[in-house]
Amino acid sequence: MLKWPFPRRREDAIQRLDPQSAYERWARTYPARPHNALMEVEHATVLALLPDVRGQTVLDAGCGTGRYLRELGDRGARVIGMDLSSAMLDRARDLTRRVARADIRALPFDALSIDLVVCGLVLGDVAELELALSEIARVLRPGGRVIYSVVHPAGDAAGWSRTFESEGRQWAVDGFWHSLDRHRQACAAAGFTIDEWREPEIAYQPVVLVVRASVRRTIVEPT
Repeated sequence: MLKWPFPRRREDAIQRLDPQSAYERWARTYPARPHNALMEVEHATVLALLPDVRGQTVLDAGCGTGRYLRELGDRGARVIGMDLSSAMLDRARDLTRRVARADIRALPFDALSIDLVVCGLVLGDVAELELALSEIARVLRPGGRVIYSVVHPAGDAAGWSRTFESEGRQWAVDGFWHSLDRHRQACAAAGFTIDEWREPEIAYQPVVLVVRASVRRTIVEPT
């Protein structure tokens, strides 16, 4: 968990896990709603950027236990949950049976099949930011959008660590601190136009980055 003030890294005291191993271990106790100050800010910002999703096909990429699946379903979307952690998906199935175990860098969906992708606090788990955003762009229909969030890159220099408790001990989740410039460049490379760029703060410190972007795709009429 990322609490405020954020714990600094203590490499000697806490065992670090890769994201997939961490989420498999964490899934049983991972809350299905925001469970700390950072997540509350992130959740509110993502919801504020949601368009009208009634009747739309919306992918929650990296759905975890389903906090955005619930929100999107309540707003009338046709939701699909996707996550790499089978244990997390076991929890998400309580909200929808339309779930898939997959890597965000190789989405198992047809091109031009999704209206909106929501991706909450996931892209910091992968090194290949450009590949993940390109896959998201591939599955979006013309005019489709992505809304994604990451822990703010300022956390790298500040020494923030994402930790959780399981089996009576603490663990830390490894991740990747992509810079703000890299996010801009990766969006452009994937064919996105950034519509909204928000860096909400707690105590004057930016804690998350939330981006809403539209896919640029030219529709060629048959001759």
